[in-house]
Formats: sequence, C-alpha cells, structure tokens
Amino acid sequence: MNRAETPQSRYRDTAWNSQSYRNQKPRPEQGALTKLLQGGDPLPWSRANETVPVSMIEEPTPTEIKQRIKDNKGETHWDENQHSAGSLNKYGLIYFYLTAIAKGICTILLPVFIAVLLSFAVFDGWGFTKIAGAIYIYSIYVFLPSGLIWGYFEASGRGYLPMPWFMKAVKHFTFSRSTGMVTRYKNNKELYSHPFPEFDCYLVSSPSHQGILSYQLHLIHRYHRYFDSIPLHGFSTSQQPDEFERIWNLIQRYMDTSQPMPDIPELEPARPRDPTTAAYDAKTNRKPDYWFSMDDDEFEEAINQLRAEQRFMPSMGPEIDLFNGGIQA
Repeated sequence: MNRAETPQSRYRDTAWNSQSYRNQKPRPEQGALTKLLQGGDPLPWSRANETVPVSMIEEPTPTEIKQRIKDNKGETHWDENQHSAGSLNKYGLIYFYLTAIAKGICTILLPVFIAVLLSFAVFDGWGFTKIAGAIYIYSIYVFLPSGLIWGYFEASGRGYLPMPWFMKAVKHFTFSRSTGMVTRYKNNKELYSHPFPEFDCYLVSSPSHQGILSYQLHLIHRYHRYFDSIPLHGFSTSQQPDEFERIWNLIQRYMDTSQPMPDIPELEPARPRDPTTAAYDAKTNRKPDYWFSMDDDEFEEAINQLRAEQRFMPSMGPEIDLFNGGIQA
C-alpha cells in the first residue's frame, strides 16, 4: 500500500460505510407473488461482525490458493478492490470435463493396462507380438490422445502454452469494495449496476421431492424488479440457514470500508493493500501470513477451532436501519 494513501483517497464516494451513510428511499410495496418468490422479508442489514461461513473457507486450503495464485501469475478473482464471480462457458466446461477424463485415463487406466498386459504375459502366455499389438492400438487411439489433451491443459494453465480460444470465462456479478457498486452481467455484458445499500438479501427455502428444505440466497435490487437476481448461495455448499446468514454477514463486512475485510485465506494477500484493513492489522499485530504460513494439518486444526468458536457467536452483527439510521438524503 502507498504510505500516503488514506481510506478517503482509496475509496469512492459511493463506497459503503456502515457508520456514515445516507438514508435509503422507503422499500416499495410488493405484491403477494413477489413476496412469495423472494421468500418473504429480507435478511437484516447490520454492522457485520467477524463471523465467516466456515463451509466456504475450508476449501481450498492456503496451500492450494498459493499455488493457484502462482499459476495465474498473481491474478485473483478476489482482492481489495472487488470480488468477481463467474464460470466457464459451455464449451469450456465440455473441455474441462474432457481433460478430467483424459487425466483419469493417463493416471489410472494406464497403470491398470500395464498390469493387465503383464498378467497376460505371465499367466496366459501372450507373446511379444500380441503385447506389442495391444500397446500400439491403445497408445495410438487411447493414451496418446488423452496425454495430449491433458498435457495441453496443464501447460496452458501454467502459462507455457496459449489458453484455448473457447476457454472464455462468463462473468456473473461483481462486488466492488472500492466503489461500493454491485454489478450484474449477462453474456459478459453489464445488465445493471447499483450501489450496495440499494439491495436486499433474501434467504429462499423450497422443499425437495423428499420433503427436505433446500435454501438459496439472492441479492435483489430494492427499487427495480429485474428478472435476474444475484445468486449468493454459490459461496458455500452448505444447506444450513446459519451459514447463509454468515455469507450475508461476510459480504457486508467486505463491502464496509469502515471495517477491515473478512479474515479469510482468499483475502490474505490483499490485506496490506486495503488501507482500513492494513491499519487494523497493524493495530492488532495480526501476523501478515497468518493463513498462508499454515500447512494443511495446521489449517484443518484452525478451521475446527473457528467452527467451535463461532458456535456460540451470532451469525450476523448488530442490525442497522438503512431507512432511518443514517444521514438524511
């Protein structure tokens, strides 16, 4: 971080600050169908506490994150400026699954194939001609194509070869801490963009065929009835309502420039570059590589300890009133 940089110079006027904000316009009246689709009342806004969704941060491990950052030459989808969520396009997904199959053939099927050939040679008396013929056929039609597909994928992922043209990411949404804007994309084109406090977070539940409730978390713009919401349940694979509340808490914490960013492995490299977070870490003497200094066993122990500690903590911070608790607009 630049030594002369301050929170005032780093963050835009539109950045979210839970201690200094303008009152929002009243929430418009919604019909019964809209309320049903949105799951009723939104989760409360709060001055976020330090709880985080453990199910979200237990994977990937710090070791895997460090390797991913190295492979991507320092680029990351989440830093002090913004969080960007996306996925591969359909062709990229097909290629990804194809490389997974190719890797399985090279790492699992190939050793099995060799063992089978040896057993045939020993127990069934296969001669050199039969063995050579089998090796030729399987090498040309199975192992060589699989090795090329998997090898190219690994080499392009590490930057040694160009990435296939069809491996384009499809951006879904971004949260910008520095500007306070939330942006939704469709087909990599901006669909809408609004300040963070203009959104409400809805926890929607629906029964499965077995009668078990499943949950989804959506961010919905308060003043427009857009067809596309911002799905937040992808942050975690958990189906516990408390974990979804912690996701909403974590997002509010990340967007709140009056507070340090959430203390999670993904954001550790960005902490020194965010002025509010850097000041907090210096004041509390936080170890700069708290997460990244852990090996996998230490990380697992830290996660178990965090899970035990949060069992007795509220999943969200103290509520704030967006409509009456701030500065008059």
